Amino acid sequence: MIDKIFYNGRVLTQNKQEPECTAFAISKGKFVAVGDDNFVLQLKSHQTLLFDLENKTVLPGFNDAHIHIWKVGNLLTSLLDLRGVKSLDEMQRKLIEYANKNPQLEWILARGFNEANFPDKKMPDKFDLDKIISDRPVCVTRTCAHQIIVNTKALEICDITSATEIPLGGEIKLLPDGALAGHFTETAIGLILSKIPTYTKIQLRKMILAAQEKFIQCGITSATDPAVEKDLIEVYKEMDKNGELKIRMNIFPIRVPDGINKVYPLPEKYHSEFLTIDTVKFFTDGGLSGRTAAMKNPYKNSYELGVLRIEKETFKKLALESQNAGFRIAVHAIGDAAIEMVLDVFEEIAPFNQNKINHRIEHLGFPSMQSLKKMSTLNISAIMQPIFIYELGKNFIQNLTPHYLNYVYPVKSVLDAGVNLAFSTDAPVVFNFDPLFNIHCAIHRADSSGNIISADQVVSMEDAIFAYTMGSARASGLDALFGSVQKDKVADFIILNDNIGEQQVLSTFVNGVKLL
Repeated sequence: MIDKIFYNGRVLTQNKQEPECTAFAISKGKFVAVGDDNFVLQLKSHQTLLFDLENKTVLPGFNDAHIHIWKVGNLLTSLLDLRGVKSLDEMQRKLIEYANKNPQLEWILARGFNEANFPDKKMPDKFDLDKIISDRPVCVTRTCAHQIIVNTKALEICDITSATEIPLGGEIKLLPDGALAGHFTETAIGLILSKIPTYTKIQLRKMILAAQEKFIQCGITSATDPAVEKDLIEVYKEMDKNGELKIRMNIFPIRVPDGINKVYPLPEKYHSEFLTIDTVKFFTDGGLSGRTAAMKNPYKNSYELGVLRIEKETFKKLALESQNAGFRIAVHAIGDAAIEMVLDVFEEIAPFNQNKINHRIEHLGFPSMQSLKKMSTLNISAIMQPIFIYELGKNFIQNLTPHYLNYVYPVKSVLDAGVNLAFSTDAPVVFNFDPLFNIHCAIHRADSSGNIISADQVVSMEDAIFAYTMGSARASGLDALFGSVQKDKVADFIILNDNIGEQQVLSTFVNGVKLL
C-alpha cells in the first residue's frame, strides 16, 4: 500500500539516471516510486494521502559531512559564544559579564574569538585574561578549536610551567621575555583540557538535542560528528536506543587524544536506523586560520610551516590496524605537507584494503594535482567547507602567500580530478551552518568583505547540491541508504520556498515524516 504521494513539484533527485521528476510515492518510510505525476498518481489507493507540492523545489535532505554536533549544542545551551567579537575589549567584556552571571562555575569557558577580526590582529595572552578574571581559571578556545588561551590561575591549577614537556605535535607559546603566554596549540591543548571537569551525560544529551532541532530547521537530515570520545559515544547510543535521534547521525571516535601519550583502542562498530559508528578519526595537522596547518612553504611574512601532529610511521601503524578491522579512516589534513603524508600512508596500506573501504580526508586545503590524482585512484573522498572562504577569508588573506591564496580549498579542482566531493561546515568553527548559505559560498567564493578568493575554484549550483547530498552520503559509505530521491532509499527530503535570492527550507521530512 502507498502511504503518501507528493506531486506537482520540481524534484531534483540527485540520481543522475533520473535527475528531475515531479512526483514520488512513499511506503513504510521509503521511496517506492519516482517519476511524473501520471505515473505516480496511478499508484494511489483510497488510503493514500496526497500532497500537492505547488511546483516547489524538493531536494534530498542535506547531509553535513563534518559538523561537531555536541559542540554546536554546547554553544546553544551553556558555553559562552565569542564568535563575531570585533575587539579584545568586547571579548573581555563578554567574559566578565558571563563570569558575574555564573558565580557557581568552577571554570570560565568560552569559544569562538578570531583575532583577525580585531583592529590590531593581536592574539590575546594570559595577561589579557588576568586583567578581568584572576580568582577562577579561564580557558578561551579560538574559533578553530586548535588553539586556546588561559589565564594564570588555569596555569597554576594545571601545574604548567616553562619546564613542562611539550607533547609531540603541539606548542606552548612563550612571550618575548620567555614567560608563558598562556597560549597552547594543537596537541598541547590537552594539557589544559584534560584538567577541566567533563560534561555529564545529561549535559551532553541536552547539547545534542539542541543542535538536532537547529539542524532540522536548516534541512539537515544527516550529520557527521567527526571527533568523539568514549563518554559521548555512550550518550549517542543511549539516545538512539531511547528513540531521541530524529535525524541520522554518523560519529567518528578518535584514536589519538590531545595532550597525553595514549592511543584509544578501536571502538565497537554500531549501526542502526539513526546512528552509525564505522569510521575512526585522526588529526595530522592544525588549522589554517591560525597558521597551524602543516605547509611545505612558509606562511606569509614568516618562517612558520605549521604543525604536524603525528609521525608518519605512527599514523601508518594505526591506520593499517583500523583498516584491517574494517573501519573507514577519516583524517584531518589541511596543509599540503599533511595531505602528502596522509596519501603516502593510504597508498602504502591500499594493498591490504581487502574490503575496498573508501577512506576520506577532512578539509583538504591545498592538494596538489598529483595528490588529487592519487585520491581519485585510491577512491579517497574530500570533505570540504566552502563557508570557510566567507567566514575565515580575512585570515587567509592575512596568512597566505599569493601562491597559496590563489589555490585555497580548491573544490573545482577536486571535482575535475574525479574525486568524490562532500560538503560540510565544520560548525561551530563557523557561525553559520545553513547548507543553503554554504552552497552560496561555493558558487561565489567571496569573504565577508566581498573579496573573491581563488575565483577559478567556483562550482555550479548543481555540483554544490550534489556534494551536500549524494557526495556526502558516498563519503560516509551510506549512499545506498540515502542521498537521493530514489526508489528503495529512505524518504529523507526537504521542500524549499523557491524565492529567488531568499531560498529557505519550508519543510523537512525523515522517513517520510514531517519534522518541520
